[in-house]
Amino acid sequence: MDTTEKWNGEAGHYQAAFSKGGNDYNRSLIDFLRDECGLAPGSRVIDIGCGVGKYGVYLARMGCEVTLNDISPKMLEYAAKNMGETGAAWHSLCGDWRDIPRNAPELGQKFDIAMSTMSPAVNDIETVAKMSAVTDGWCLLTRFYKWDSPLRNELCRRLQLPEKPMFSDLEGDCAEMTRCVSAAGFVPLVKYVPYDWCDRRSPQDAADRFISRYYDGQANGAEAGRVAAAALELADENGYVEDAVNTRVAWIYWNTKGQ
Repeated sequence: MDTTEKWNGEAGHYQAAFSKGGNDYNRSLIDFLRDECGLAPGSRVIDIGCGVGKYGVYLARMGCEVTLNDISPKMLEYAAKNMGETGAAWHSLCGDWRDIPRNAPELGQKFDIAMSTMSPAVNDIETVAKMSAVTDGWCLLTRFYKWDSPLRNELCRRLQLPEKPMFSDLEGDCAEMTRCVSAAGFVPLVKYVPYDWCDRRSPQDAADRFISRYYDGQANGAEAGRVAAAALELADENGYVEDAVNTRVAWIYWNTKGQ
């Protein structure tokens, strides 16, 4: 599937999550940018791989000048709606970060802060260097470092399936991104932050998500039926399944000022 098409297809799910409101983790990230990176009203900030503008809304409400970049037009369509509710002016930059021209008007004046949270948009030396080049201040990348899903583990146990990690090598990915920052000529700093959440799902929703992620959506009818039955067994007295996720996140950040 084309990357743009893939993220267009995910946009509705991101917007549904946005509609639930922010959480302590989101607020702590903004607090970190304020306390450690000089974020303040009037700061020029770019969010690379911004999704539906979750952090853009926080920043706009602080009085920052916000630029949002994403490869997905649908994500930015939702972002326009969400940012519009803040009443603040903002800039939109649609396209793969790797392919955005360095002389794009939106990149003319350097940013005080560049951020990319849980996004594949910045993923190698080239994209790290480009992020750094448009910034005269601080850059921040966030990556999952640890991930544990008790519901997924329990479904694997009940179905006698081998446990299959959600992600291939999170620690290795974080180490590689830290190396990329060093290779781009900057000194990476890393802060590890816990990030846990829990969603209540219908058994069918829980089964569908497991099938989508464990089987890459390719389970046959018999397998899908077994997963649905196992999820139903896990429902509480109100008919919901608790889907908790326990993670640890690496905040990789570096200062570009004067370099």
